[in-house]
Amino acid sequence: MYAFVDESYITGSVHLIGALVLDTRQVDRLRMSLDEVIWKTNRSHPEVPLTAELHGQNLFQRSEEWKCLRQKTDVAFAVYRRALHHVAQAQGAWFVGGVRRIDRLEGRYVEPWPPHQIALQYTLEMVDEYADALDQQVTVIADQVQDQAHHEARMRQFHANGGTPGWKPRTLSRITFPIDWVDSRTHRCLQASDMLTFLYLRKRFVPNNERLAHQAAKMSDIVRPILRGEHVWTP
Repeated sequence: MYAFVDESYITGSVHLIGALVLDTRQVDRLRMSLDEVIWKTNRSHPEVPLTAELHGQNLFQRSEEWKCLRQKTDVAFAVYRRALHHVAQAQGAWFVGGVRRIDRLEGRYVEPWPPHQIALQYTLEMVDEYADALDQQVTVIADQVQDQAHHEARMRQFHANGGTPGWKPRTLSRITFPIDWVDSRTHRCLQASDMLTFLYLRKRFVPNNERLAHQAAKMSDIVRPILRGEHVWTP
């Protein structure tokens, strides 16, 4: 099995890490389905390049390579929903871990952990528990981030020393190290994880006007059946 891991955050406020867990068959099916989403979008709207990344924030906000749809909001949202339908149909398992009220960390701890590390721990704990129930090992494929070697070293330390700290410790024995850190632009399943995690952030933690709140709710309904675990800690 594979856990595709990506982050979404609001600097100084909340940091989330999502993991989409799939088996080999589901990976192949989802990759082809998301390629088809881009291909069909390009046929109807040639301004969208065939190389476009399904990036949650950029697509939702029509920015970066999706700015070509800046005046076509309904088209952009339709692409997002279409992609999410394929993610849901792949029938994987989605987990979200994170920390909010990041400003409280320094007040509570002398040497607070980086928010990314906290979120990664919670997410891998849920993935480890899920894989244990299925008697499976999981290879983690994660989007590249700053300090990724440090974050991975801490997860390995938990594994070697008998478990993670906190209220629900796990040995992470079902996680296969090393973590494979890759550029999300090269992997559709990582892009799927990014879209899911950004949507979770957008719906739960970002103030929306009525129209955007309606869109976020519609999108969340599509993928709610595959959300198997969530834990966002408030210090």
